[in-house]
Amino acid sequence: MKKISFNVITTVIILLTVSLNFVHGNSNIQDDEDLNKGVTVSPSNLKFNVGPGKTTTKNIKVSNYTSVTQKFRIIYNDFDISNDGKSTFMESGKSAYSLSKFVNISPTFIEIAPGTAKDVTVTVTIPSGPEGLKAAWGVILIEQMEEKKVLDPGNNSGNTVAFGITPTYAFGIWIYQNPPQVENMLVDITNFYYETKDSTRLLYLNVENKGDGISFCNAYVELAHLKTGDQEILGGKRYTILPGYKRSFIFELSPELEAGSYSAVGVLDYNSEEELVAAELDFTIE
Repeated sequence: MKKISFNVITTVIILLTVSLNFVHGNSNIQDDEDLNKGVTVSPSNLKFNVGPGKTTTKNIKVSNYTSVTQKFRIIYNDFDISNDGKSTFMESGKSAYSLSKFVNISPTFIEIAPGTAKDVTVTVTIPSGPEGLKAAWGVILIEQMEEKKVLDPGNNSGNTVAFGITPTYAFGIWIYQNPPQVENMLVDITNFYYETKDSTRLLYLNVENKGDGISFCNAYVELAHLKTGDQEILGGKRYTILPGYKRSFIFELSPELEAGSYSAVGVLDYNSEEELVAAELDFTIE
């Protein structure tokens, strides 16, 4: 039997939730101590607001802080989001809100020498027809390209099968298109309740985007002890809620909270110029 070698490439996708450090100015990284810090990508997301019949271009900067040349391919995927905020990638064009028909990415392959950076250009062109009046989204993957390595089974018997795993990584950059003509930006709180799970005290704020546009929200809870008057604010993070989607925000209460009656106000700020959405809840900690 002949020796057979298999090279398996596994990819870890890094979903960027905050902007990473990147090179400013020209594309050369000047300081030697910057090397070996890895590869960085910025920004973490691209937000477009392109009107029908219009075109807008934005850039993604990929910086190589390592001592070796890095190669990446750039691809587009659709994605879906569950109620708890977990993302699932989909084949391009499969989502009803796919941005694939409107986006152009150039280049789709980059090779970055040590200590330098390159830009990836993302262009969104929206048609003049009705399809250009609804929100759309996707994710751009900047995936490391790793050459297959020759494997040595380490056995001269002629009947050895060797397996190798080559780890790679990819950066995921969210891309959103919100047409300026979107008028219905209604995001509503559908439920607000208190629950104890395995002695952990939790507040749940369930929301739904009942509008036509992508909402970038700030969700938080204002908590007050009714007897002592002590107050604190929970949460305050930014969240994305897509049209037609629901999200459940969970706020964990400190185990050090004093027993007694509490009043909680769940607040959803979705950048509406007219109002904040809020829900009030009274509960007791025994």
